[in-house]
Amino acid sequence: MFNRRMRLFGAVACLMAVPVTAAVMPEPDVAVNPAGRHLVLNLPQARLFLYQDGHLSKIYPVAVGKMLTQTPTGSFDITGVYKAPAWHVPKSIQAEMRRSGKQVQTVVPPGPNNPLGPVFIRFGESKLGLGFHGTNAPGSVPGFRSHGCVRLKNNDALSLSQTVAQGDAVTVTYQTVLLNEDAAGELWLTAYRNHYKQDDPPLTGLAQRLLSWQSEKSVAVEGKRVDKALKARSGKPVCLTCKDVAKAKIEGDLAVVPWLSRPVNASQPVHESPRSSGVRTKSAVRPS
Repeated sequence: MFNRRMRLFGAVACLMAVPVTAAVMPEPDVAVNPAGRHLVLNLPQARLFLYQDGHLSKIYPVAVGKMLTQTPTGSFDITGVYKAPAWHVPKSIQAEMRRSGKQVQTVVPPGPNNPLGPVFIRFGESKLGLGFHGTNAPGSVPGFRSHGCVRLKNNDALSLSQTVAQGDAVTVTYQTVLLNEDAAGELWLTAYRNHYKQDDPPLTGLAQRLLSWQSEKSVAVEGKRVDKALKARSGKPVCLTCKDVAKAKIEGDLAVVPWLSRPVNASQPVHESPRSSGVRTKSAVRPS
């Protein structure tokens, strides 16, 4: 269906994907606060984006909740920073220990064996049990392995704790399809695996945005590349406009071309995480 919508885009071209480094990581499609700090976590990317006064400052690889204990989406604030935390093991995780034959612990003191690492940065209400923290298993970052919290490598967790403050905004979103433009004006699409098996946003909105971008820039968008990227979901940026596929490369950063955070026209709905104090989740969330 999407291929039919994109038929007018012209020539067939092979898929062009490039290795992703921190320098060329696609930014998520979120309306970032223009002043102050704003943390944006896009779960399918397993990346945390730190913005200062509307500008991207740093990207952290993270491990987020696995399928059975998903990290909830929503809008939050930083509510506390705790150095050398003790881990009070939730009863649900104690039950997991018991089922797997491990020694059941109720409290893990600070130290190298603590799953929270050297710092715990709480976001949202304390009863949610959500936070960014270090880990005693650095090999698990990045990935989908936690009980709902967000793991960072210990040095990154310490760096983040020295940067953020209580009240800083946190947005957790679930965006599997991103559209970005590099410094040379080339258009790139990145499709990620749908780890939580959530519904993708309506691709009619993506088609409309590609049409409007093509019209604004007077540059042809290759529809077949869109279809292949959406099918492959490789997590690698695919150039939709590069003429010489063999020599295509990302120039500079990958800035957002909004299609989720704001409508293409007045009649098109907005698809973004709600800015509210609540969250939506299907399962209990616990630090880990």
